[in-house]
Amino acid sequence: MKATRTDLETEYHGLKIMAAANLHKECISVIEGLDLPIGAKAIDLGAGEGAFSLRLVDKGFNVLAVEREIDRFKVKIPCLQLDLNSDFVDKIGVKVDLVVGIEIIEHLQNPRQFMVNCLNLLRDHGYLMITSPNLESWVSRIRFLRDGQFMWFEKGDDERWGHITPIFSWQIERICRETGATLLEISHTKSKLLWNELCDRLSGLLRNKTVYLGILYPFMRGVRMGR
Repeated sequence: MKATRTDLETEYHGLKIMAAANLHKECISVIEGLDLPIGAKAIDLGAGEGAFSLRLVDKGFNVLAVEREIDRFKVKIPCLQLDLNSDFVDKIGVKVDLVVGIEIIEHLQNPRQFMVNCLNLLRDHGYLMITSPNLESWVSRIRFLRDGQFMWFEKGDDERWGHITPIFSWQIERICRETGATLLEISHTKSKLLWNELCDRLSGLLRNKTVYLGILYPFMRGVRMGR
């Protein structure tokens, strides 16, 4: 069954979710599975209007938001105006239990610098959650075979979405090794609604006679599913 727009969560308490529909739900579900106590300190980087910041507050976290365009942040919690392309650890000046960067790293000039800064914000045994469009998905690979461009990083997506830095799972693994961080999991979105959205985008490719490329799916490696 195809999802309707009413099935897609694009707002949280009236705040725009500046990411794929339902992605925030999946992120908070992962965070709920961590061994973090009520009142744990969290930082929401690139907070936008504050949809995920408020969701963290509603789950009992003590939240500090960070947003470059601070005028659009709408939640009544502390928010720092910072450019995440720069070193920001000293500017934030606190250690926390959880750092979240949802759909931010692909907008930045130096993902390695960003991750090192994030890790330096954590207390011992703290957690970092980062999400980014999945270039290794089978849909993205078919798109690349046809046009030589990964999905979400096509010509014009830098201006349309601000996506300037493609991120692969092996990069995350290497950065963690180099910084001594323990990588717990690399996963893809599991929402059927996101799956339907990806399939809708794929349908145009299929109409252009690229369906036969699907036979390559069993031979693809990496994180093939999700977004």
